[in-house]
Amino acid sequence: MSKTHRSLDSELVSQVPQNIFSGNCHSSGIASGSVKDIFVGARNGQYRLLKIVIDNEQLVVGSSRRPVGSWEKDYDSFVLPLLEDKQPCYILYRLDSQNAQGYEWIFIAWSPDHSPVRQKMLYAATRATLKKEFGGGHIKDEVFGTVQDDVSLNGYKKYLISQSSPAPLTAAEEELRQIKINEVPVPKINSIMYSWQV
Repeated sequence: MSKTHRSLDSELVSQVPQNIFSGNCHSSGIASGSVKDIFVGARNGQYRLLKIVIDNEQLVVGSSRRPVGSWEKDYDSFVLPLLEDKQPCYILYRLDSQNAQGYEWIFIAWSPDHSPVRQKMLYAATRATLKKEFGGGHIKDEVFGTVQDDVSLNGYKKYLISQSSPAPLTAAEEELRQIKINEVPVPKINSIMYSWQV
């Protein structure tokens, strides 16, 4: 770990080594009381960010941050320094918006291309359980990333645009669309009746 990264961790991020699930992370697991308290505090707005990591096959809250500015101002300076090149993690990032259940969150699944396959599998196996324990109704968006650009603020905004765009057309739909564009309108011809005299 670089000196810069260590100073960022010590100055900006409070370390909260709390076990989330007892037992093997392949099972559904049950949140411990202290982690449930952290999750309650997070859902009520105490935290801007929770970084969840797997340590000794258990999910733990590795880091947390309290809000400083708006969610957009905090985003890149909070999220990007926590991403490691070869280590997957989850990041729960709180927005300023609320729904009927409380604050809304972005669920970020970070799985860099060069991380060990076993680590990727462990994180994939625990994703649904973590979301359930945190409270799926609080999660507004899910973002998956393998490079920092995927999960940066700009990457998140691109994701939102892609979600609101219409789905891409299949080859058949695209062909039909082109046919409709190229159709030449046929003018209506009024029928004229001629009377022939005999």
